[in-house]
Amino acid sequence: MNKWIIILIMFCLIDSVAAEEENTRKIPLKAATLSIFIPGGGQFYNEKYVKSGFVLALESGLIGLALYDNNQAEKFYAKYQTSMQENDYDQYVNYYEKRQSDFFWIGMVVFLSMIDAYVDAHLYDFEEKKNKIHLKFEDQTLSLVYNF
Repeated sequence: MNKWIIILIMFCLIDSVAAEEENTRKIPLKAATLSIFIPGGGQFYNEKYVKSGFVLALESGLIGLALYDNNQAEKFYAKYQTSMQENDYDQYVNYYEKRQSDFFWIGMVVFLSMIDAYVDAHLYDFEEKKNKIHLKFEDQTLSLVYNF
């Protein structure tokens, strides 16, 4: 049941991104939220497709590695419970620590991805705004021209 709720929420988020009008403004909070719930979603929303693919691949790889380390830790813990050998317990501790490290790196990648999406959304129309402002240096005067 929980899987269906998560899938429904993700579908609604993706649908809202796809249905949005072509706009020169991006909503930073929406970009950050998408980046939290969908790997690379905030970058995709900001139309940074290569960066989105990179974040998706990185997060997917780290999640896969965490699942592998978790399975190995469970395997060695079950083996230790039956054999009571120190080597099995050492292997369990090794994979347990790797899994914890994987969780840390997943969190860091998600956090940095969220910050990146937020900043990119703020700077989405920067070039357009920059082209409206012109500094002119003539003789010994400086003039600022802003086009509305």
